[in-house]
Amino acid sequence: MRWLRGFWCVLVGLACVMQVQGQAVPEYTLKATYLYNFMVFADWPRQAEPKSAGPMLLCVLGPDSFGSALSNLEGKNINGRKLAVVRLKGYSELKSCHLLFITEREAPNMNAIQNALGDAPVLTVADTPVAVGSAILLTIEGSRLVFDINMPKVKRAGLALSSKVLQLARSTGNNS
Repeated sequence: MRWLRGFWCVLVGLACVMQVQGQAVPEYTLKATYLYNFMVFADWPRQAEPKSAGPMLLCVLGPDSFGSALSNLEGKNINGRKLAVVRLKGYSELKSCHLLFITEREAPNMNAIQNALGDAPVLTVADTPVAVGSAILLTIEGSRLVFDINMPKVKRAGLALSSKVLQLARSTGNNS
């Protein structure tokens, strides 16, 4: 239960800092924190055997604006496993990811990305509405970072998200 308290503290703390000091927390630092927490509060199917032995892979497809924000997460603990960040250049390794962040530049290629993934247990996240069909869509609303969850996509990938994440979502319908 300590990790649950930590999750809430991080999100509330970052939200307060952003609102009190304007943009004190850079957008992509906040997004990186959300990605990490999505991984902490997601469950992957046990039959995803090749993935279960090594690190938890947070993959980024395409050029990104995270800078060192993701690198700072390297080695953090996710349910007893270390986090590794992988920046992908193509689609051949998509199925090895646990979480796949689809950058704005790659978002128009969602059909090809979805075809490459099939029903693989990969949590897809994007921050542009062009990425139709991602499991989670991050959006800036005013001065807040909010997210919508496409539950049919999450279920199709065989994943489960904690009720705590679902409660924080702006919506849990079909954002495709």
